[in-house]
Amino acid sequence: MKSSSGGYPRHSELSTATERIVAAVHRACPPGRWIRRERGDGELILISAEVPCAWVVAEFLRLLRNGVLAYNRNKNQESQLRLRAGIDRGDVLVDDADIPRGGDAIVSAVRLQGCEAANEAAVAVPAAPVVAVISDEVYRATVRFRELGLEPELFRDVRVAVPQKDFVATGWLHLPGHVPPIVTAGYPEDDLPGPEPTRAKGPAGTTSSARVSDRASDHEEHRPPSGGKYQYNQHGSTGVITQGDGTHIDARGMNVYGGSA
Repeated sequence: MKSSSGGYPRHSELSTATERIVAAVHRACPPGRWIRRERGDGELILISAEVPCAWVVAEFLRLLRNGVLAYNRNKNQESQLRLRAGIDRGDVLVDDADIPRGGDAIVSAVRLQGCEAANEAAVAVPAAPVVAVISDEVYRATVRFRELGLEPELFRDVRVAVPQKDFVATGWLHLPGHVPPIVTAGYPEDDLPGPEPTRAKGPAGTTSSARVSDRASDHEEHRPPSGGKYQYNQHGSTGVITQGDGTHIDARGMNVYGGSA
């Protein structure tokens, strides 16, 4: 991935904007401890298990999206901010200085956030300000039961594979405000996901999946070019995770995108 234009002043501006957006989300959060730490070009945030996991998936991502949209409203395409997030939950070891010292949830959230499926989806739906991938455990504990109005139809299962790290997992792609696209990253060539069957429109009171099908018609399903991969410019990054509920966020600007062999 190539660096964005503007150099460190632009990267600093994006990091500062993201910090302010996350701080605003924190102020709207139910009572519970947060720990925020810079992590390379990202930010790691631990949210205590006092905050419901469903809130992290439903409200945290919604407020994050609203914050990014507000920031972008007077920016041209090259100056806009976009975020990627990975969400998992689990125990995290934190020392007396509030420094995270380890935990499988941290590793998982970082892998989900940085997976190729998230990259592909971000390029496929350039209008989406936030692209998130949540763990299967988080999905089953929240989305599956439609907690806080979460709609399973707006989540797409993806394969997250990092062979060099011996990491393979099921994740759930979610683009708040957008229907998640079909992505092929992470799948063996002989097991690529195909297009979904067409759902017929029904009368009033049809199922949620039918309504989502209607919404999905507003944009095409996107697939990468055969034998190729997506490339885009990145502007910067930030991140989140929790004790009990984990989230890793990565702020990316993707003003240049497309496929290349």
